[in-house]
Amino acid sequence: MSGTVSAKERLRRIPGYTSTVETMKSVPFHATRLRRGGRIDAYLAEHSVRKLHLGAGYNVIDGWLNTDVDDHGRRGELVYLDARRRFPLPDDCMDVVFTEHMVEHLSYSDGLHCLRECRRVLKPEGRLRIATPSLDRLVRLWDRDEDEISLRYVRWSVDTFVHDADAYLPAFVLNNFMRDWGHRFVYDQRTLAHALETAGFVDVVKRPVGESDDARLAGLEQHGRLIPPEFNAFETLVLEARRP
Repeated sequence: MSGTVSAKERLRRIPGYTSTVETMKSVPFHATRLRRGGRIDAYLAEHSVRKLHLGAGYNVIDGWLNTDVDDHGRRGELVYLDARRRFPLPDDCMDVVFTEHMVEHLSYSDGLHCLRECRRVLKPEGRLRIATPSLDRLVRLWDRDEDEISLRYVRWSVDTFVHDADAYLPAFVLNNFMRDWGHRFVYDQRTLAHALETAGFVDVVKRPVGESDDARLAGLEQHGRLIPPEFNAFETLVLEARRP
């Protein structure tokens, strides 16, 4: 388990991998709020199909309104948006909304507010795709009949992130996952589906990472560029839902 601190620090230096809670406290990007109205108006005017990306970080997607609370070195490509506040967008203006590994950085109440704002800005029949770490998968690490991917995930997580661990045990993984990177609330599928339905969404369905029956929502996830893709697929829950 040697070298775990340096591995962790190397990951933290990757653009877009910093703690969302820490970036929420940054000041310089906030100054762009006075200009964001014009950029949002321009996006809405220039795009007949409108797509909102929350917490974009390093994953700036062409044709989307890419937003975040920090510029991640991409000022000019991102629009400031704090998902804990009312979105600076009119009602019924977006066709789709996507967010990846962001909502877990919000408290449950702030996350529910974010989902309600997603519903507000979506057009009727608009769709939301949300990718977030899966508490179901973390709990699965305690299964007695552990499969190979679970065992390798535990070993990789401990080696990479838990510098004071002295054994490859799921408890080290879970405790780190709930406290590191500014995580505030980690969802299982049932709870995230409940939150989506509480926010007014219907037709909640689970999707594999990168896959969707809606071409606008396929191939969007990029968290697998920050961690090994097989472990990203293992730990990530993806749900889609429709605004009625």
